[in-house]
Amino acid sequence: MNVFRLNLIDEAGTTLFDGHIQPGGRLSREELAVALVAYQSFAAMGKTGGSEPSPKGRLRKDGKIKMEPQGGQAALCRDGAALHAFMVQPNLRESILWNLATKRQLDGVGLVTWNEESKPVWEYRATRLDALPETKLKTDYLARLVPAARSVWLHENLQTAESANGVQYGVFAGSKDQKTKKEKPGTGIREPSASLQLDKAKKSTQSAYKLVSASAGDGVPKAVWRELHSITVLRHAGKAGGPLALEHLRSMQVRDARLWCGALVGDQAKVGDVVESSFVLPVSMLEDADAATHEDAKKCPGPNRTYRLGVGLANGFAGRLQFAVQDYFQCYDPRDPKKKRKDRADSMKKLRQQKANAAATRFWTALEQKAESVLLRDVAVSSGKYWSGDGNWLARSPWGKEVFRAAKDAYDFACPHETSRQLRAYAAGLRVLFREKSSAVEAAKDDTGDDDSDQI
Repeated sequence: MNVFRLNLIDEAGTTLFDGHIQPGGRLSREELAVALVAYQSFAAMGKTGGSEPSPKGRLRKDGKIKMEPQGGQAALCRDGAALHAFMVQPNLRESILWNLATKRQLDGVGLVTWNEESKPVWEYRATRLDALPETKLKTDYLARLVPAARSVWLHENLQTAESANGVQYGVFAGSKDQKTKKEKPGTGIREPSASLQLDKAKKSTQSAYKLVSASAGDGVPKAVWRELHSITVLRHAGKAGGPLALEHLRSMQVRDARLWCGALVGDQAKVGDVVESSFVLPVSMLEDADAATHEDAKKCPGPNRTYRLGVGLANGFAGRLQFAVQDYFQCYDPRDPKKKRKDRADSMKKLRQQKANAAATRFWTALEQKAESVLLRDVAVSSGKYWSGDGNWLARSPWGKEVFRAAKDAYDFACPHETSRQLRAYAAGLRVLFREKSSAVEAAKDDTGDDDSDQI
């Protein structure tokens, strides 16, 4: 294969890690080293480039076992489009130090091991895959820091390489085989830089948790700020929570730290997008896993819970926005008499979905610009300034006003309201968007002087 595959360049030529590199050129030894580490961490599942005897024993015409292309698992950091978080320090040495887990932390988590004989994978100096202690490497912390998910041989010309399966680390969650319909068990091992959250859709205690993902489904990326509350839960004894190294923030007695979060989102071998964000994280945002499950609605919530409620408020308005746009176009049907009834219905359905997607994109983009400054550093950190016992305090807060404005702006953007027919449909959609006269509406009216009551 061409060495540019190590940079995760797909057929369309998209470069993820090095924008200056163009297919057909030449990589330096330094660039190859960085690309190789990235490839070992983010290689996609699917065909790896190697071949192996048919797992099902298929035979050739001469009676010998047929050689078939190898199918590999997703590399450790690509599993489930998981969000990975690292603390950023003034220099590389301190950044590495702050993001390493201690033996005590690993012993508390379980599954991942740290033995006296543990060592990085390159110190085994093995030239054959079967010479590596694969069972030990799957769970060993030091061996997983720089994984060997693929066997890669770089040619001397620095332009081509050979790739085949490496160590089969497995994936965190179980899955069902599409052909056999049998359940494939997961390892339950997540990377120390990844986060876990409770999977409410599953009732089984063995699969009660899932990786905090940057995917909104179908390869669509999700902004990091929408999961920041899940990342900043301190994890103990195998419970849900964020990266292990975040515990250092309390022991180091600092007020805040810069946190980088990122993920690669894609469907199998296809690269969808790279999601990344950086936050100045107040240490007060950190919450113990036990505290997250024992909340008193009658008390003023802490920063983490306030942030979580703020994301929930935005999610609620995002759902309303989708229904409002759909309702608008059900009421306003720009019929084309030249089209047949079925063609008109198909065209209308496609238009509704396009407008709903456009509204959602505009809504989330607007809130992303305000999430850190308003939700994190104002409302969440200073929740006592806005909290009241009536249940509508968050809607009246500055974040509630931003959510209302973003929803109203996105609805106006997707739904024209100039002609009389458009205005009737617009009013119908507004009733769905603001189906209750929420405190966010009242707060925004007081803040802007606009009165939308005659439209709702």
